[in-house]
Amino acid sequence: MKVWRIWGCCWLPIKNMLSSYVWYFIEILCDNNSKKKMWATTIILAAAFVGVFSTRNILDETTCQTHQRNTGGANAPLHWDIRCDTDGKYLPKQCTVETPHWCACYNKEERVTQPSRSTKECGCFLARHEATNRQASQCDVPVCERSGEYRKKQCCERTRQCRCVHPITGETVQQATANMNLQCA
Repeated sequence: MKVWRIWGCCWLPIKNMLSSYVWYFIEILCDNNSKKKMWATTIILAAAFVGVFSTRNILDETTCQTHQRNTGGANAPLHWDIRCDTDGKYLPKQCTVETPHWCACYNKEERVTQPSRSTKECGCFLARHEATNRQASQCDVPVCERSGEYRKKQCCERTRQCRCVHPITGETVQQATANMNLQCA
């Protein structure tokens, strides 16, 4: 292994570990030609400057942005199309690129559901996750279909009342009634 003395003070026994471009610039710096030294120094400083600022951007990334940047790769079994909003937070529904699509629901910070081919909507899953996390009463935790839509008939066993809701928004379309056999269209 060669050992090189650089700038009169540092020994560099790692020639084989450096890329050929880096090694080329080091050899130029060791050359006595001052124009070559100035050119190589400028290139190295510019690369270091870019590296510092690109690292800073990575450190400022949100969880979604990091996930988006790291998604895919040749060895990934599924390739996800991770989408973030303008604040860098997850959009509610994230799906794979390939067909059939596998989708999962996310709140602003994390995945709320397991990936599934039946997930079409996320509103109910997100509302259920939020209600469960804040330990809402059983009557305030929505019941969801496998697709992620709200079950049209939402009932509360404690009060023995049911109401009809819109399957996408979960908004009440027929007020609660004491009829547990309520028919919702």
